[in-house]
Amino acid sequence: MKKILIISPYFPYPPRDGGKVRLYNLIKYLAKTNDVYLLAYIEPEASMDSVNLAKQVCKDVFPVIRDENKRIIRDDIPRSASFFYTQAMIDELSRVMNLVKPDVVQLDFLIMTQYVNHIHNVPIFYTEHDMSVLDFKQSFHDRDLSETLRFIEWNKLVDYERQIVEKFKSVIVLTQRDKQLIEKFNPKVKATIIPTGVDVDFFKPNDDIADDYEQSLVFVGHYKHYPNADAIMYFVNNIYDKVLRILPDIKLYIVGSGLTKDVENLAKINKNIVITGEIDDIRKYLKRPNIFIAPIRLGGGIKGKVLEAMAAGLPVIATNEAVDGIDHNMTEAVLSSDDADIFADNIVKLVKDKKLYNTISKNARIIVEKNYDWKIIAQTLNNFYSDKLNKL
Repeated sequence: MKKILIISPYFPYPPRDGGKVRLYNLIKYLAKTNDVYLLAYIEPEASMDSVNLAKQVCKDVFPVIRDENKRIIRDDIPRSASFFYTQAMIDELSRVMNLVKPDVVQLDFLIMTQYVNHIHNVPIFYTEHDMSVLDFKQSFHDRDLSETLRFIEWNKLVDYERQIVEKFKSVIVLTQRDKQLIEKFNPKVKATIIPTGVDVDFFKPNDDIADDYEQSLVFVGHYKHYPNADAIMYFVNNIYDKVLRILPDIKLYIVGSGLTKDVENLAKINKNIVITGEIDDIRKYLKRPNIFIAPIRLGGGIKGKVLEAMAAGLPVIATNEAVDGIDHNMTEAVLSSDDADIFADNIVKLVKDKKLYNTISKNARIIVEKNYDWKIIAQTLNNFYSDKLNKL
């Protein structure tokens, strides 16, 4: 049994978006055979229920209230990372290290990597969730800045990552593409792939489809995360009208938290657009015969929302970026294209061809059961840590 300290910029309870879902499930399964400790920022408005949920699984939990007004600003730290670099976290990290004396430290997200400089004599593993930072157009950091200032910050962030990753025992990435990118980016880095997964017992197909069940399009996301807002804005502005010309009654459900004004205003464009906001259980919308759309253009890694839809038996129509990193080489497991006309045509094709719909639904489920079950992925990570410790 190992003592594993996980450090995160986001409190993963409840697991409402991609990075939190990954941490939530890895903690859930790692904790079955290890003592897992969680040190994470928590937002000031968060309920203590979140901490109590974490304590039911973790050996112990150390929340730090995030106050970006008290961030440490230094010339050598990129702006996006400085929002998560505070004296409060430094102090709590020091206390926790002395208290827990972990065997392994797992540090998640680039914006938390500065804390590697405050940990000594313990193997530290960094999880890089998204290598899109290396591409200015793909990067979602600092999107609130002007293009000129964002370009300056992007250069600073890239230089920062090139140096900081060398300080870790190993870097965990989510896809083969990310492994190739980071090893080319810095040849000194040793990277290993631990993909994102899905709870195949929680997300599963509904067996019976009622004849009167309304078939709709569904997108799920946290919209303050820029790639999600960009995706749904792009779909409504460039694709949805093409679909409505042939299927005038098909509804679009925009599901999830962190609504921006631009996303909220989409409901005013067409009466067929329904914005749900945050909901307790997204499985209400991940039901056959709905169709899941993933018009994502930015970011990297594996899109957990796509895996959830596949596990639930919903055919996924996506951009190539949205399914990059997911093994979908089986015939008719997803339909992907970056062309807006083809994307729209694929939606119409699925609505009109029930046989094709059912084929994609079946194949998608097979893929996630085989390759993306959280139980298997967590065991792979556990074995990886054990192997590394045995070689020390």
